[in-house]
Amino acid sequence: MREFNTYGPCKPTLHYTVMRESLVAEGKEKVYKGRYFTIFAPRQAGKTTYFQLLLESLKDDGYTPIWISFESLKTLPKERFYTALNRWLHRGLAKQNVTVDCVITDSLDLEEFFADQSSSSKPIVLIIDEFEGIPDVVLNEVMHTFRQIYHQKEDYLLHSLILVGVSTIADLILSSASPFNIADEQEIKYFTFDEVDDLINQYVIESGQVFEPSVIKAIYDNTAGQPGLVCALCNHLITNVVTDKSQPVTMDDFYITLDFFLTEKMDKNIINVTQKAHQKQDFMLKLLFSNRPIKFTVASPDIAWLYAHGVVDKVDGYVEVAVPLYAKRLIDAFRPSINGEIDYYLTSAHDTTSQYLTEDGGLNINALLEAYRAYVRRRGFRAFDTENLKEAACHYSLDGFINFFIEQLGGQTYIEVPSGRGRTDILIRYRGRAYIIEIKIFSTPTNFKRGKGQLIDYLKSEGLHEGYYVVFSRLHTAEDDLYTEDIIAGKHIYSHIILINFEQPSRSPVPDKLKV
Repeated sequence: MREFNTYGPCKPTLHYTVMRESLVAEGKEKVYKGRYFTIFAPRQAGKTTYFQLLLESLKDDGYTPIWISFESLKTLPKERFYTALNRWLHRGLAKQNVTVDCVITDSLDLEEFFADQSSSSKPIVLIIDEFEGIPDVVLNEVMHTFRQIYHQKEDYLLHSLILVGVSTIADLILSSASPFNIADEQEIKYFTFDEVDDLINQYVIESGQVFEPSVIKAIYDNTAGQPGLVCALCNHLITNVVTDKSQPVTMDDFYITLDFFLTEKMDKNIINVTQKAHQKQDFMLKLLFSNRPIKFTVASPDIAWLYAHGVVDKVDGYVEVAVPLYAKRLIDAFRPSINGEIDYYLTSAHDTTSQYLTEDGGLNINALLEAYRAYVRRRGFRAFDTENLKEAACHYSLDGFINFFIEQLGGQTYIEVPSGRGRTDILIRYRGRAYIIEIKIFSTPTNFKRGKGQLIDYLKSEGLHEGYYVVFSRLHTAEDDLYTEDIIAGKHIYSHIILINFEQPSRSPVPDKLKV
């Protein structure tokens, strides 16, 4: 039986594989036209698997495809670089029973290599992965060689050239007088939901073990279809959580796996994203915990740096951590450390976690939120605010407060950060029950009501009957109704308005009483 691949490219005979026919067809069309183009995609996007599928398909069309990588070459001197390049190109041709007499020792030899037609008349397609790893001492001459070949294609066997990078390579190529049209790139997108469903159902058919539909959706929602994470979650579910193939994979099983990836999994890509995010802590706190959207522009040094390192991306024109599992891991990483200081969150000397339980063993979320209101009155947001955090501090503090008590009780909290910055929700799981808290910053009564509608939609999607709505406001006063209950569309909504005292710019006077 095949397996979910968690390392390296997928081989369809050994691994469950999404064949990506339309993407392969798109690449082949560019090759047919003799294009020299670039591909920029983050790690674990399935690039290498895609290249191998593309190369195998091109063999059938009469091309000689070669795939090489410049990974870890950045510090090589010129002579060692050309020695390595010579070895890899000859090895790639030898695998297809093609020999070329030329030995590459410099850029002139590189040109001659592709002009040598002694043993083959098939056009060559060359893919260079990790292209940004090329040593600086040879960058210009290599790119000028490719430029000359491009403009005199009739004299060379190199028909199409594809440069691939995990960070943006546009500046690198443009500065080298490249023949590439940077606007002509091929995008390697993450899996669609249908592709994730197809991948998992390949396993279901072979093994007979069923995945509940909600689990497949949760895997897609939490990974955004990133191939490496999809396979990693699936592999952990069937090899560590539900090993009995006669048992279905359920949402309870999924949350066990999600918790493992959020708290224990030593995944190199997750660790790298976390380390890079910590170097821009103030910006990341504002991005993760504020409802205010941040327009995407590489003119911002913070955004450009985080984008180049794969932490953030452009989603609908705004900055996002595009993979929700990454966002959740980052939120966990940025939660304040308690370090044993129990009184950091307790609101009085008599405060205990047991008072936040109901008689039937559930959570009393309303009591917990009232305790949070008292905590804010006593302490404010000083422990959470930074120079640039500002309003995001309230989200940051509520998440830290809730997480502290839920962990003490043995439950788990997960922050949901939907695309578009429309809302930030806290999902709590405790003894098989789920609780949802939606967070907003008060702006207008209309937006306040719209937030309730979003919460109701979320409750419907999760099959829950009640939810909690926390709204931070600098416009309300202690004389307003700060706690209300509503039944809307059959859902019980508990609303808590939390007074905050952030400094605000001068503005038009507001009414003493706000009707919401």
